[in-house]
Amino acid sequence: MTIKEWLTPGLFDVNVILIALMINWTLYNIVSNFLEDFRIPERVQSINYTAMVLISVVYAFLVVLHLLGVLDNRPTLYPNRYDFLLMGNERALACIIGGLVVGGPIGYFLGNRRAFRIAAGAAAVLCEGLIGLFTILWILSQE
Repeated sequence: MTIKEWLTPGLFDVNVILIALMINWTLYNIVSNFLEDFRIPERVQSINYTAMVLISVVYAFLVVLHLLGVLDNRPTLYPNRYDFLLMGNERALACIIGGLVVGGPIGYFLGNRRAFRIAAGAAAVLCEGLIGLFTILWILSQE
């Protein structure tokens, strides 16, 4: 495996772009609650928050399965103690699509409830913070 294949293999770009868009869209949803000229509807906010939380829950489930030895380890050029966080491009895309497909309807039907929207927004920000933290841990632990 060449370094080019390791840094940008196939679906990696798509997964990074999708997660970056979801994180930015969550931030835009939160900020829109405090602006007058840029307002995102409550149901759309709830759809985004719920999808982000479910993406993270599915990913956490895959990490637990990986730690239990049910899923195989992804080979890397430079082994790292946080390699258990690497699920592979196909599984990451499945987490993203699954979170959007399942979280969308849940967020839509519960989207008009203020308490649900606030709790889902706080959970989404927490999940995105964990994604960022684990990414930084993995990068800083390169040997």
